[in-house]
Amino acid sequence: MGVYHADALVIRSREYGESDRLLTLFSREYGKIQAVAKGVRKPKSRQRAGAQLFTYAEYLLHKGKSLDTVNQVSPRESFPHLWTDLDMSMAATAMAELLDLATLPGQPHPELFTLTFSSLFLVESCDPALVQCTYALKLMNYLGYRPRLRSCAECGQRVQGERLLFSPDAGGVVCRQCQTQGSSFAVGRWVSGGSLGLMRQLLQGELEKLNRLRWNQWSKKEILEASQYFCEQTLDKPLRSWSMGNRLVNVGQNPSGKDDLNERRDVDGTGES
Repeated sequence: MGVYHADALVIRSREYGESDRLLTLFSREYGKIQAVAKGVRKPKSRQRAGAQLFTYAEYLLHKGKSLDTVNQVSPRESFPHLWTDLDMSMAATAMAELLDLATLPGQPHPELFTLTFSSLFLVESCDPALVQCTYALKLMNYLGYRPRLRSCAECGQRVQGERLLFSPDAGGVVCRQCQTQGSSFAVGRWVSGGSLGLMRQLLQGELEKLNRLRWNQWSKKEILEASQYFCEQTLDKPLRSWSMGNRLVNVGQNPSGKDDLNERRDVDGTGES
């Protein structure tokens, strides 16, 4: 195809040449697209709005050998709230980075487009970090990397305890018996039972009900770090914006290690994870 249309989100935008920008777009129909927006850094360019990060627009693109070219842009949504709040901006940047690193150009993932589009709106009404962690777990699940959070990833037995080992290499939580058996020790992060319960809810629950959940500072720290560690180890790629965001988050540590979810119903979630 020479020229084609794509409804897409800008998940990365960087300078290219003297007056161009190199865009990474994510569309429902075509997945990830690399395209050059020529001359958009000039003050009078009509396409500047369509080259801004997080913009959702209809793009008219010309297929190239290595990079496509943006011929026309019709912006539809700019998500202005992402530019007025640091926490929202950091969460959106973290989600966009993860989507970019986890996908390849030319591979459609319509469910990931819907997840990303919905999450960019959701950060305005929910705790942005909560949306960010939910996004990471659901994205990894869509790509076939569903972590086991209820039963041991090694032996399949139900796990219990105040503190449990979460090991991306093993595929989820590992019981104490399996931690010391086998040829090597399991490597991972220690996570409280309450935080694992919330992670199950984030993985299995509906985005529309996310605003019903609450977490304390301890669970926030644990789940942010566990989610980042899981994605980085599974994809074998660093998440730089996640590390920056985690340093900026003002997290206090509760010495008890217990969470205080306001919504305690079915804290362990439902079904096998």
